[in-house]
Amino acid sequence: MSSNLGDPERWLDELPEPEALNPEEFQAWRGLIRLREAVMREIDRRLHDAGLISLADYGVLITLVTVPGLRLRMSELGAQRMLTPSGITRVVVRLEAQGFVRREPDPADGRAAFAALTRPGLEALRRAQVVHHATVRELYLGRLTKHELGLLAAVFEKALPGVVSAPIWPPPQTRA
Repeated sequence: MSSNLGDPERWLDELPEPEALNPEEFQAWRGLIRLREAVMREIDRRLHDAGLISLADYGVLITLVTVPGLRLRMSELGAQRMLTPSGITRVVVRLEAQGFVRREPDPADGRAAFAALTRPGLEALRRAQVVHHATVRELYLGRLTKHELGLLAAVFEKALPGVVSAPIWPPPQTRA
């Protein structure tokens, strides 16, 4: 009989989970994933309902506003947003069509380009930040004390050094 037939419950015995997470590990992991997904989905929904930029657009604009000159090479922007070259190009093209960023050729490398934040892009970001910050505080940060926030940041930093303290994420040496 093929292993694809028969009692599906028996498959669990035949193919046990390798190195299963213990209950504490599972709860911590599940909690992190569920929290992140719930908050991010709600931010995106509220941005959409308010007629503002998407969360993906927000990520690009918030990255650009934090760098000197408000511009980054497309490859660096993609690395910081953890997007593929085609993924970052799609987002930047969409933002460019709205006038929120402009692409500028890199004079040092004719094959490369910069993405630069425009004033309308900054205005769009600032409008979206009102919704973003309110939602993050309502669903997450506002439920924790100042002490708990510090502990949580320390735990995140311990789990993955630099995740809180590094000015750029992911750090250049860990990028693929």
